[in-house]
Amino acid sequence: MKKTKKPYKRIALSLSMCLIMIWVMLGTSASLAWYQDTSKNVRNVFLFGSFELEVSYKKDGGYQKLETDTAILNEEDLYEPGFVKVQYLKVENKGDVDFDFHLSLNEFRSTPGVNAHGDEFNLRDYIRYGVVYADTEDQLDSLLANRELAAEKAVEPLNEFTSDTMTLPKQTAKYMALILRMPEEVGNEANYRNVAPKIEFRIVVTATQQHQ
Repeated sequence: MKKTKKPYKRIALSLSMCLIMIWVMLGTSASLAWYQDTSKNVRNVFLFGSFELEVSYKKDGGYQKLETDTAILNEEDLYEPGFVKVQYLKVENKGDVDFDFHLSLNEFRSTPGVNAHGDEFNLRDYIRYGVVYADTEDQLDSLLANRELAAEKAVEPLNEFTSDTMTLPKQTAKYMALILRMPEEVGNEANYRNVAPKIEFRIVVTATQQHQ
């Protein structure tokens, strides 16, 4: 008896990361003071370095600077089982002091979907993510040479997003890839009917000047 392949209805899921927020926290602990004890006129000198953070994303083969309302993902993408999305980012320290930076996602708008059984579900419970860092663009490309390697990096639940704090010396850049994946095993529990789910996030990059 010939086994027929059961058709599978595509799961059309919408995920949008439409706002970019860059929050820079300047650490005053990096200021230096010298006291000239031998002088009758004691003078305190405070020196502050140049603190400049720039975040850009890859588009059309090059990197474009992010603004606060830049949409970095295609809202037309369908997050069906097996779908993998990779978005490349670059964080640059253009100042003259070292700093630590941290990437986070903040959900600010979410629309639950209703599946074929009439139950509500939320995309954040099914989408998996991963973040990969590299010192050069070529190194990042080698780490994510194909779709399978990218999928292996996206294993954490989106609703538990955390990112490592990375050190970025002055006048250097860090390349990173944000990976989103809909696991192949996701079934009809996330297959919407009539009401399509949607979730929107802000990408927040925080930077803190290192202590000197």
